[in-house]
Amino acid sequence: MKTTLKTATQLGAAGLLTGMLVLAGCASDSTRNMGQKLSDREVAGSVKRQLDRDPTYKYNDVTVNVYDGSVQLSGFVQTPQQRQQAADLAARAAGATQVINNIMLRPMPTGPATIRDEYGKETGHVMLDTNAPPPQERTPSEETAPAK
Repeated sequence: MKTTLKTATQLGAAGLLTGMLVLAGCASDSTRNMGQKLSDREVAGSVKRQLDRDPTYKYNDVTVNVYDGSVQLSGFVQTPQQRQQAADLAARAAGATQVINNIMLRPMPTGPATIRDEYGKETGHVMLDTNAPPPQERTPSEETAPAK
């Protein structure tokens, strides 16, 4: 009987120690408190509801992530208008401080794989910044004009 009680006590102590270590590890990996995380979940829910209620477009392939009020949209849509509308709807959600629109246009299969930017334009190279506007083409007069 003493051996069984001793073994149970040791197992209980080991379990308690393991539980404390797990909780300590979870607490140290983030500087955000539960209130901040819940607030971000509420903002994400608000954005998702805005996208679901849109009468014109469906956003089945769009994912919403929120961190400290910054809304990140990612996924695929059919048209540039859908992409812009999703960002506009997300910006109107309560608690959203900024919108990072990483939504891409759904690719159209054409044969061999091609690399395209978020507007569907073939680039032929890896895109580094999906938030940057497309590069503006310079005219020959701009290239030869002296700097002011």
